[in-house]
Order: sequence, then structure tokens, then C-alpha cells
Amino acid sequence: AVIKTFSYDESYIEFSSNSYIVGKNNKPCIVIDLGTTSNDVVNYVKEHHSKCEGIVLTHGHFDHIRGINKLLNSFKGTKIFVHENDLKLLTDPIKNCSITHHGEKVTVNSADIITYKDGDTLKFDSCLIKVISTPFHTLGSSCLLVEDDNALFTGDTLFKGSIGRTDLPTSDSGLVPSSLRKLVKLSELLVCYPGHGPHTTLKAEKENNPFFKEIL
Repeated sequence: AVIKTFSYDESYIEFSSNSYIVGKNNKPCIVIDLGTTSNDVVNYVKEHHSKCEGIVLTHGHFDHIRGINKLLNSFKGTKIFVHENDLKLLTDPIKNCSITHHGEKVTVNSADIITYKDGDTLKFDSCLIKVISTPFHTLGSSCLLVEDDNALFTGDTLFKGSIGRTDLPTSDSGLVPSSLRKLVKLSELLVCYPGHGPHTTLKAEKENNPFFKEIL
């Protein structure tokens, strides 16, 4: 599949959260995280894909869900996938940090929300996603493994050289080691597509990321 990245710089009103579109040209696609309310993602899907099969979330923070309602206006009936432990973040502006960090009430208005859990396989026409639950940034934070594309979408679990915060609602710093150990077992060749910042590889993170070094 083609993996298209949309990044937004914090100097804009938007946030520096990454959104990804996965799917072959002129075929169905999925969107992974959608923090931007610009038209870029919607326009790209309309131009390059036959339909949007779903929006799969790595977790429920506002800077990863702000653009969902806009996409649903263009692609009605698109299903949203989120870890069962982060379901409540989609409708709670305090838990998803939108009120406290942005002064904006962000909620997702959809009856088509499907919850997943650790070990689930999400089957789409565009790809297969294996869910790896990595709670600590939020209780429902997860990494999404697309083996056919050698891709690991790490959300705010893993960044280049760092990991996500542990001082937010439902965060738990005590779960960092067990979550990262799940990633250590995966192929080092995987390309990591994080929720913020540039792409990296699992090999590079195991060698250079101080949080990996602690558990290794």
C-alpha cells in the first residue's frame, strides 16, 4: 500500500500531530489519527482513493481526533476504531485534554465507533492491522502493526529518540517498561510512523532511544 503522511507544524493553529493514509491508489484506504481540521486529508482521499474504510486511532487525545467530524461530513458512515480503554476520551473534553490544553471542546460525533483490544486484527481491504496495546501515555494507547507494509504506527507511544508524556489524564508511567518490551520483540526493520515528529526505525530506537536503553 501507499503510506501518505500529513504533518502539521505547531507554528500553525494546527498541531504537530501526524496523520497517515494507508491504501493503494484508486482503491479504498484507511486514515490513522486525524488531528488536523484542514481539508488536506479529505481532499487527498477524494483524489486518490475510492473510499475511506475507517479511521483508526492510536489513542484518544484531542490532537489526534480534531479532524474526524470534518471527514465524516464527506465520507458518511466511515467507522472509527479506538482501543476500548480510550473510548471515553472521544466524548470527554477534559480527559482528551482539549479544554485544558487548547480551550476548545473536542468531541467525536458518531454512532459508528468500534472498539478494539490488545491482540486484535483489524481487517480492511487496504491492509491488515495487528493491535499492540501499549498503555502509559493513555490507558488505551496502542501501536498499529501493518506487516505487509513493514510499518508500525506508534502514536504517542514512541517518537524518534523519545516517548510520550505520562502526566496526562489516564497516563501511567509505571506501564512504560512493559509497553516498550512488547516493541522490543518486533522486527528491527520496521519503519515507525509516530504521532509527532519524523519517521524512524525500530532498530534505530533500540540503539539510540534512552527509554529503550533503560529496559534493555
